[in-house]
Amino acid sequence: MPKKKYIVELTDSERTELEQLTKKGKIAAYKMNHARILLLADVNQQEGGWEHLTYAISNYT
Repeated sequence: MPKKKYIVELTDSERTELEQLTKKGKIAAYKMNHARILLLADVNQQEGGWEHLTYAISNYT
């Protein structure tokens, strides 16, 4: 498997801000999607974040 190109490590404040964005519901769809992807890819979360292939595939389906 190739090495990860980008490793997403969010701080607590960044994670909180992105979570608030996704709960508002009054933002552009692309911003919502970007925020969700960043939250899922974050390696600092308890689950360790999604593997890069997993979220790459989920964006195309």
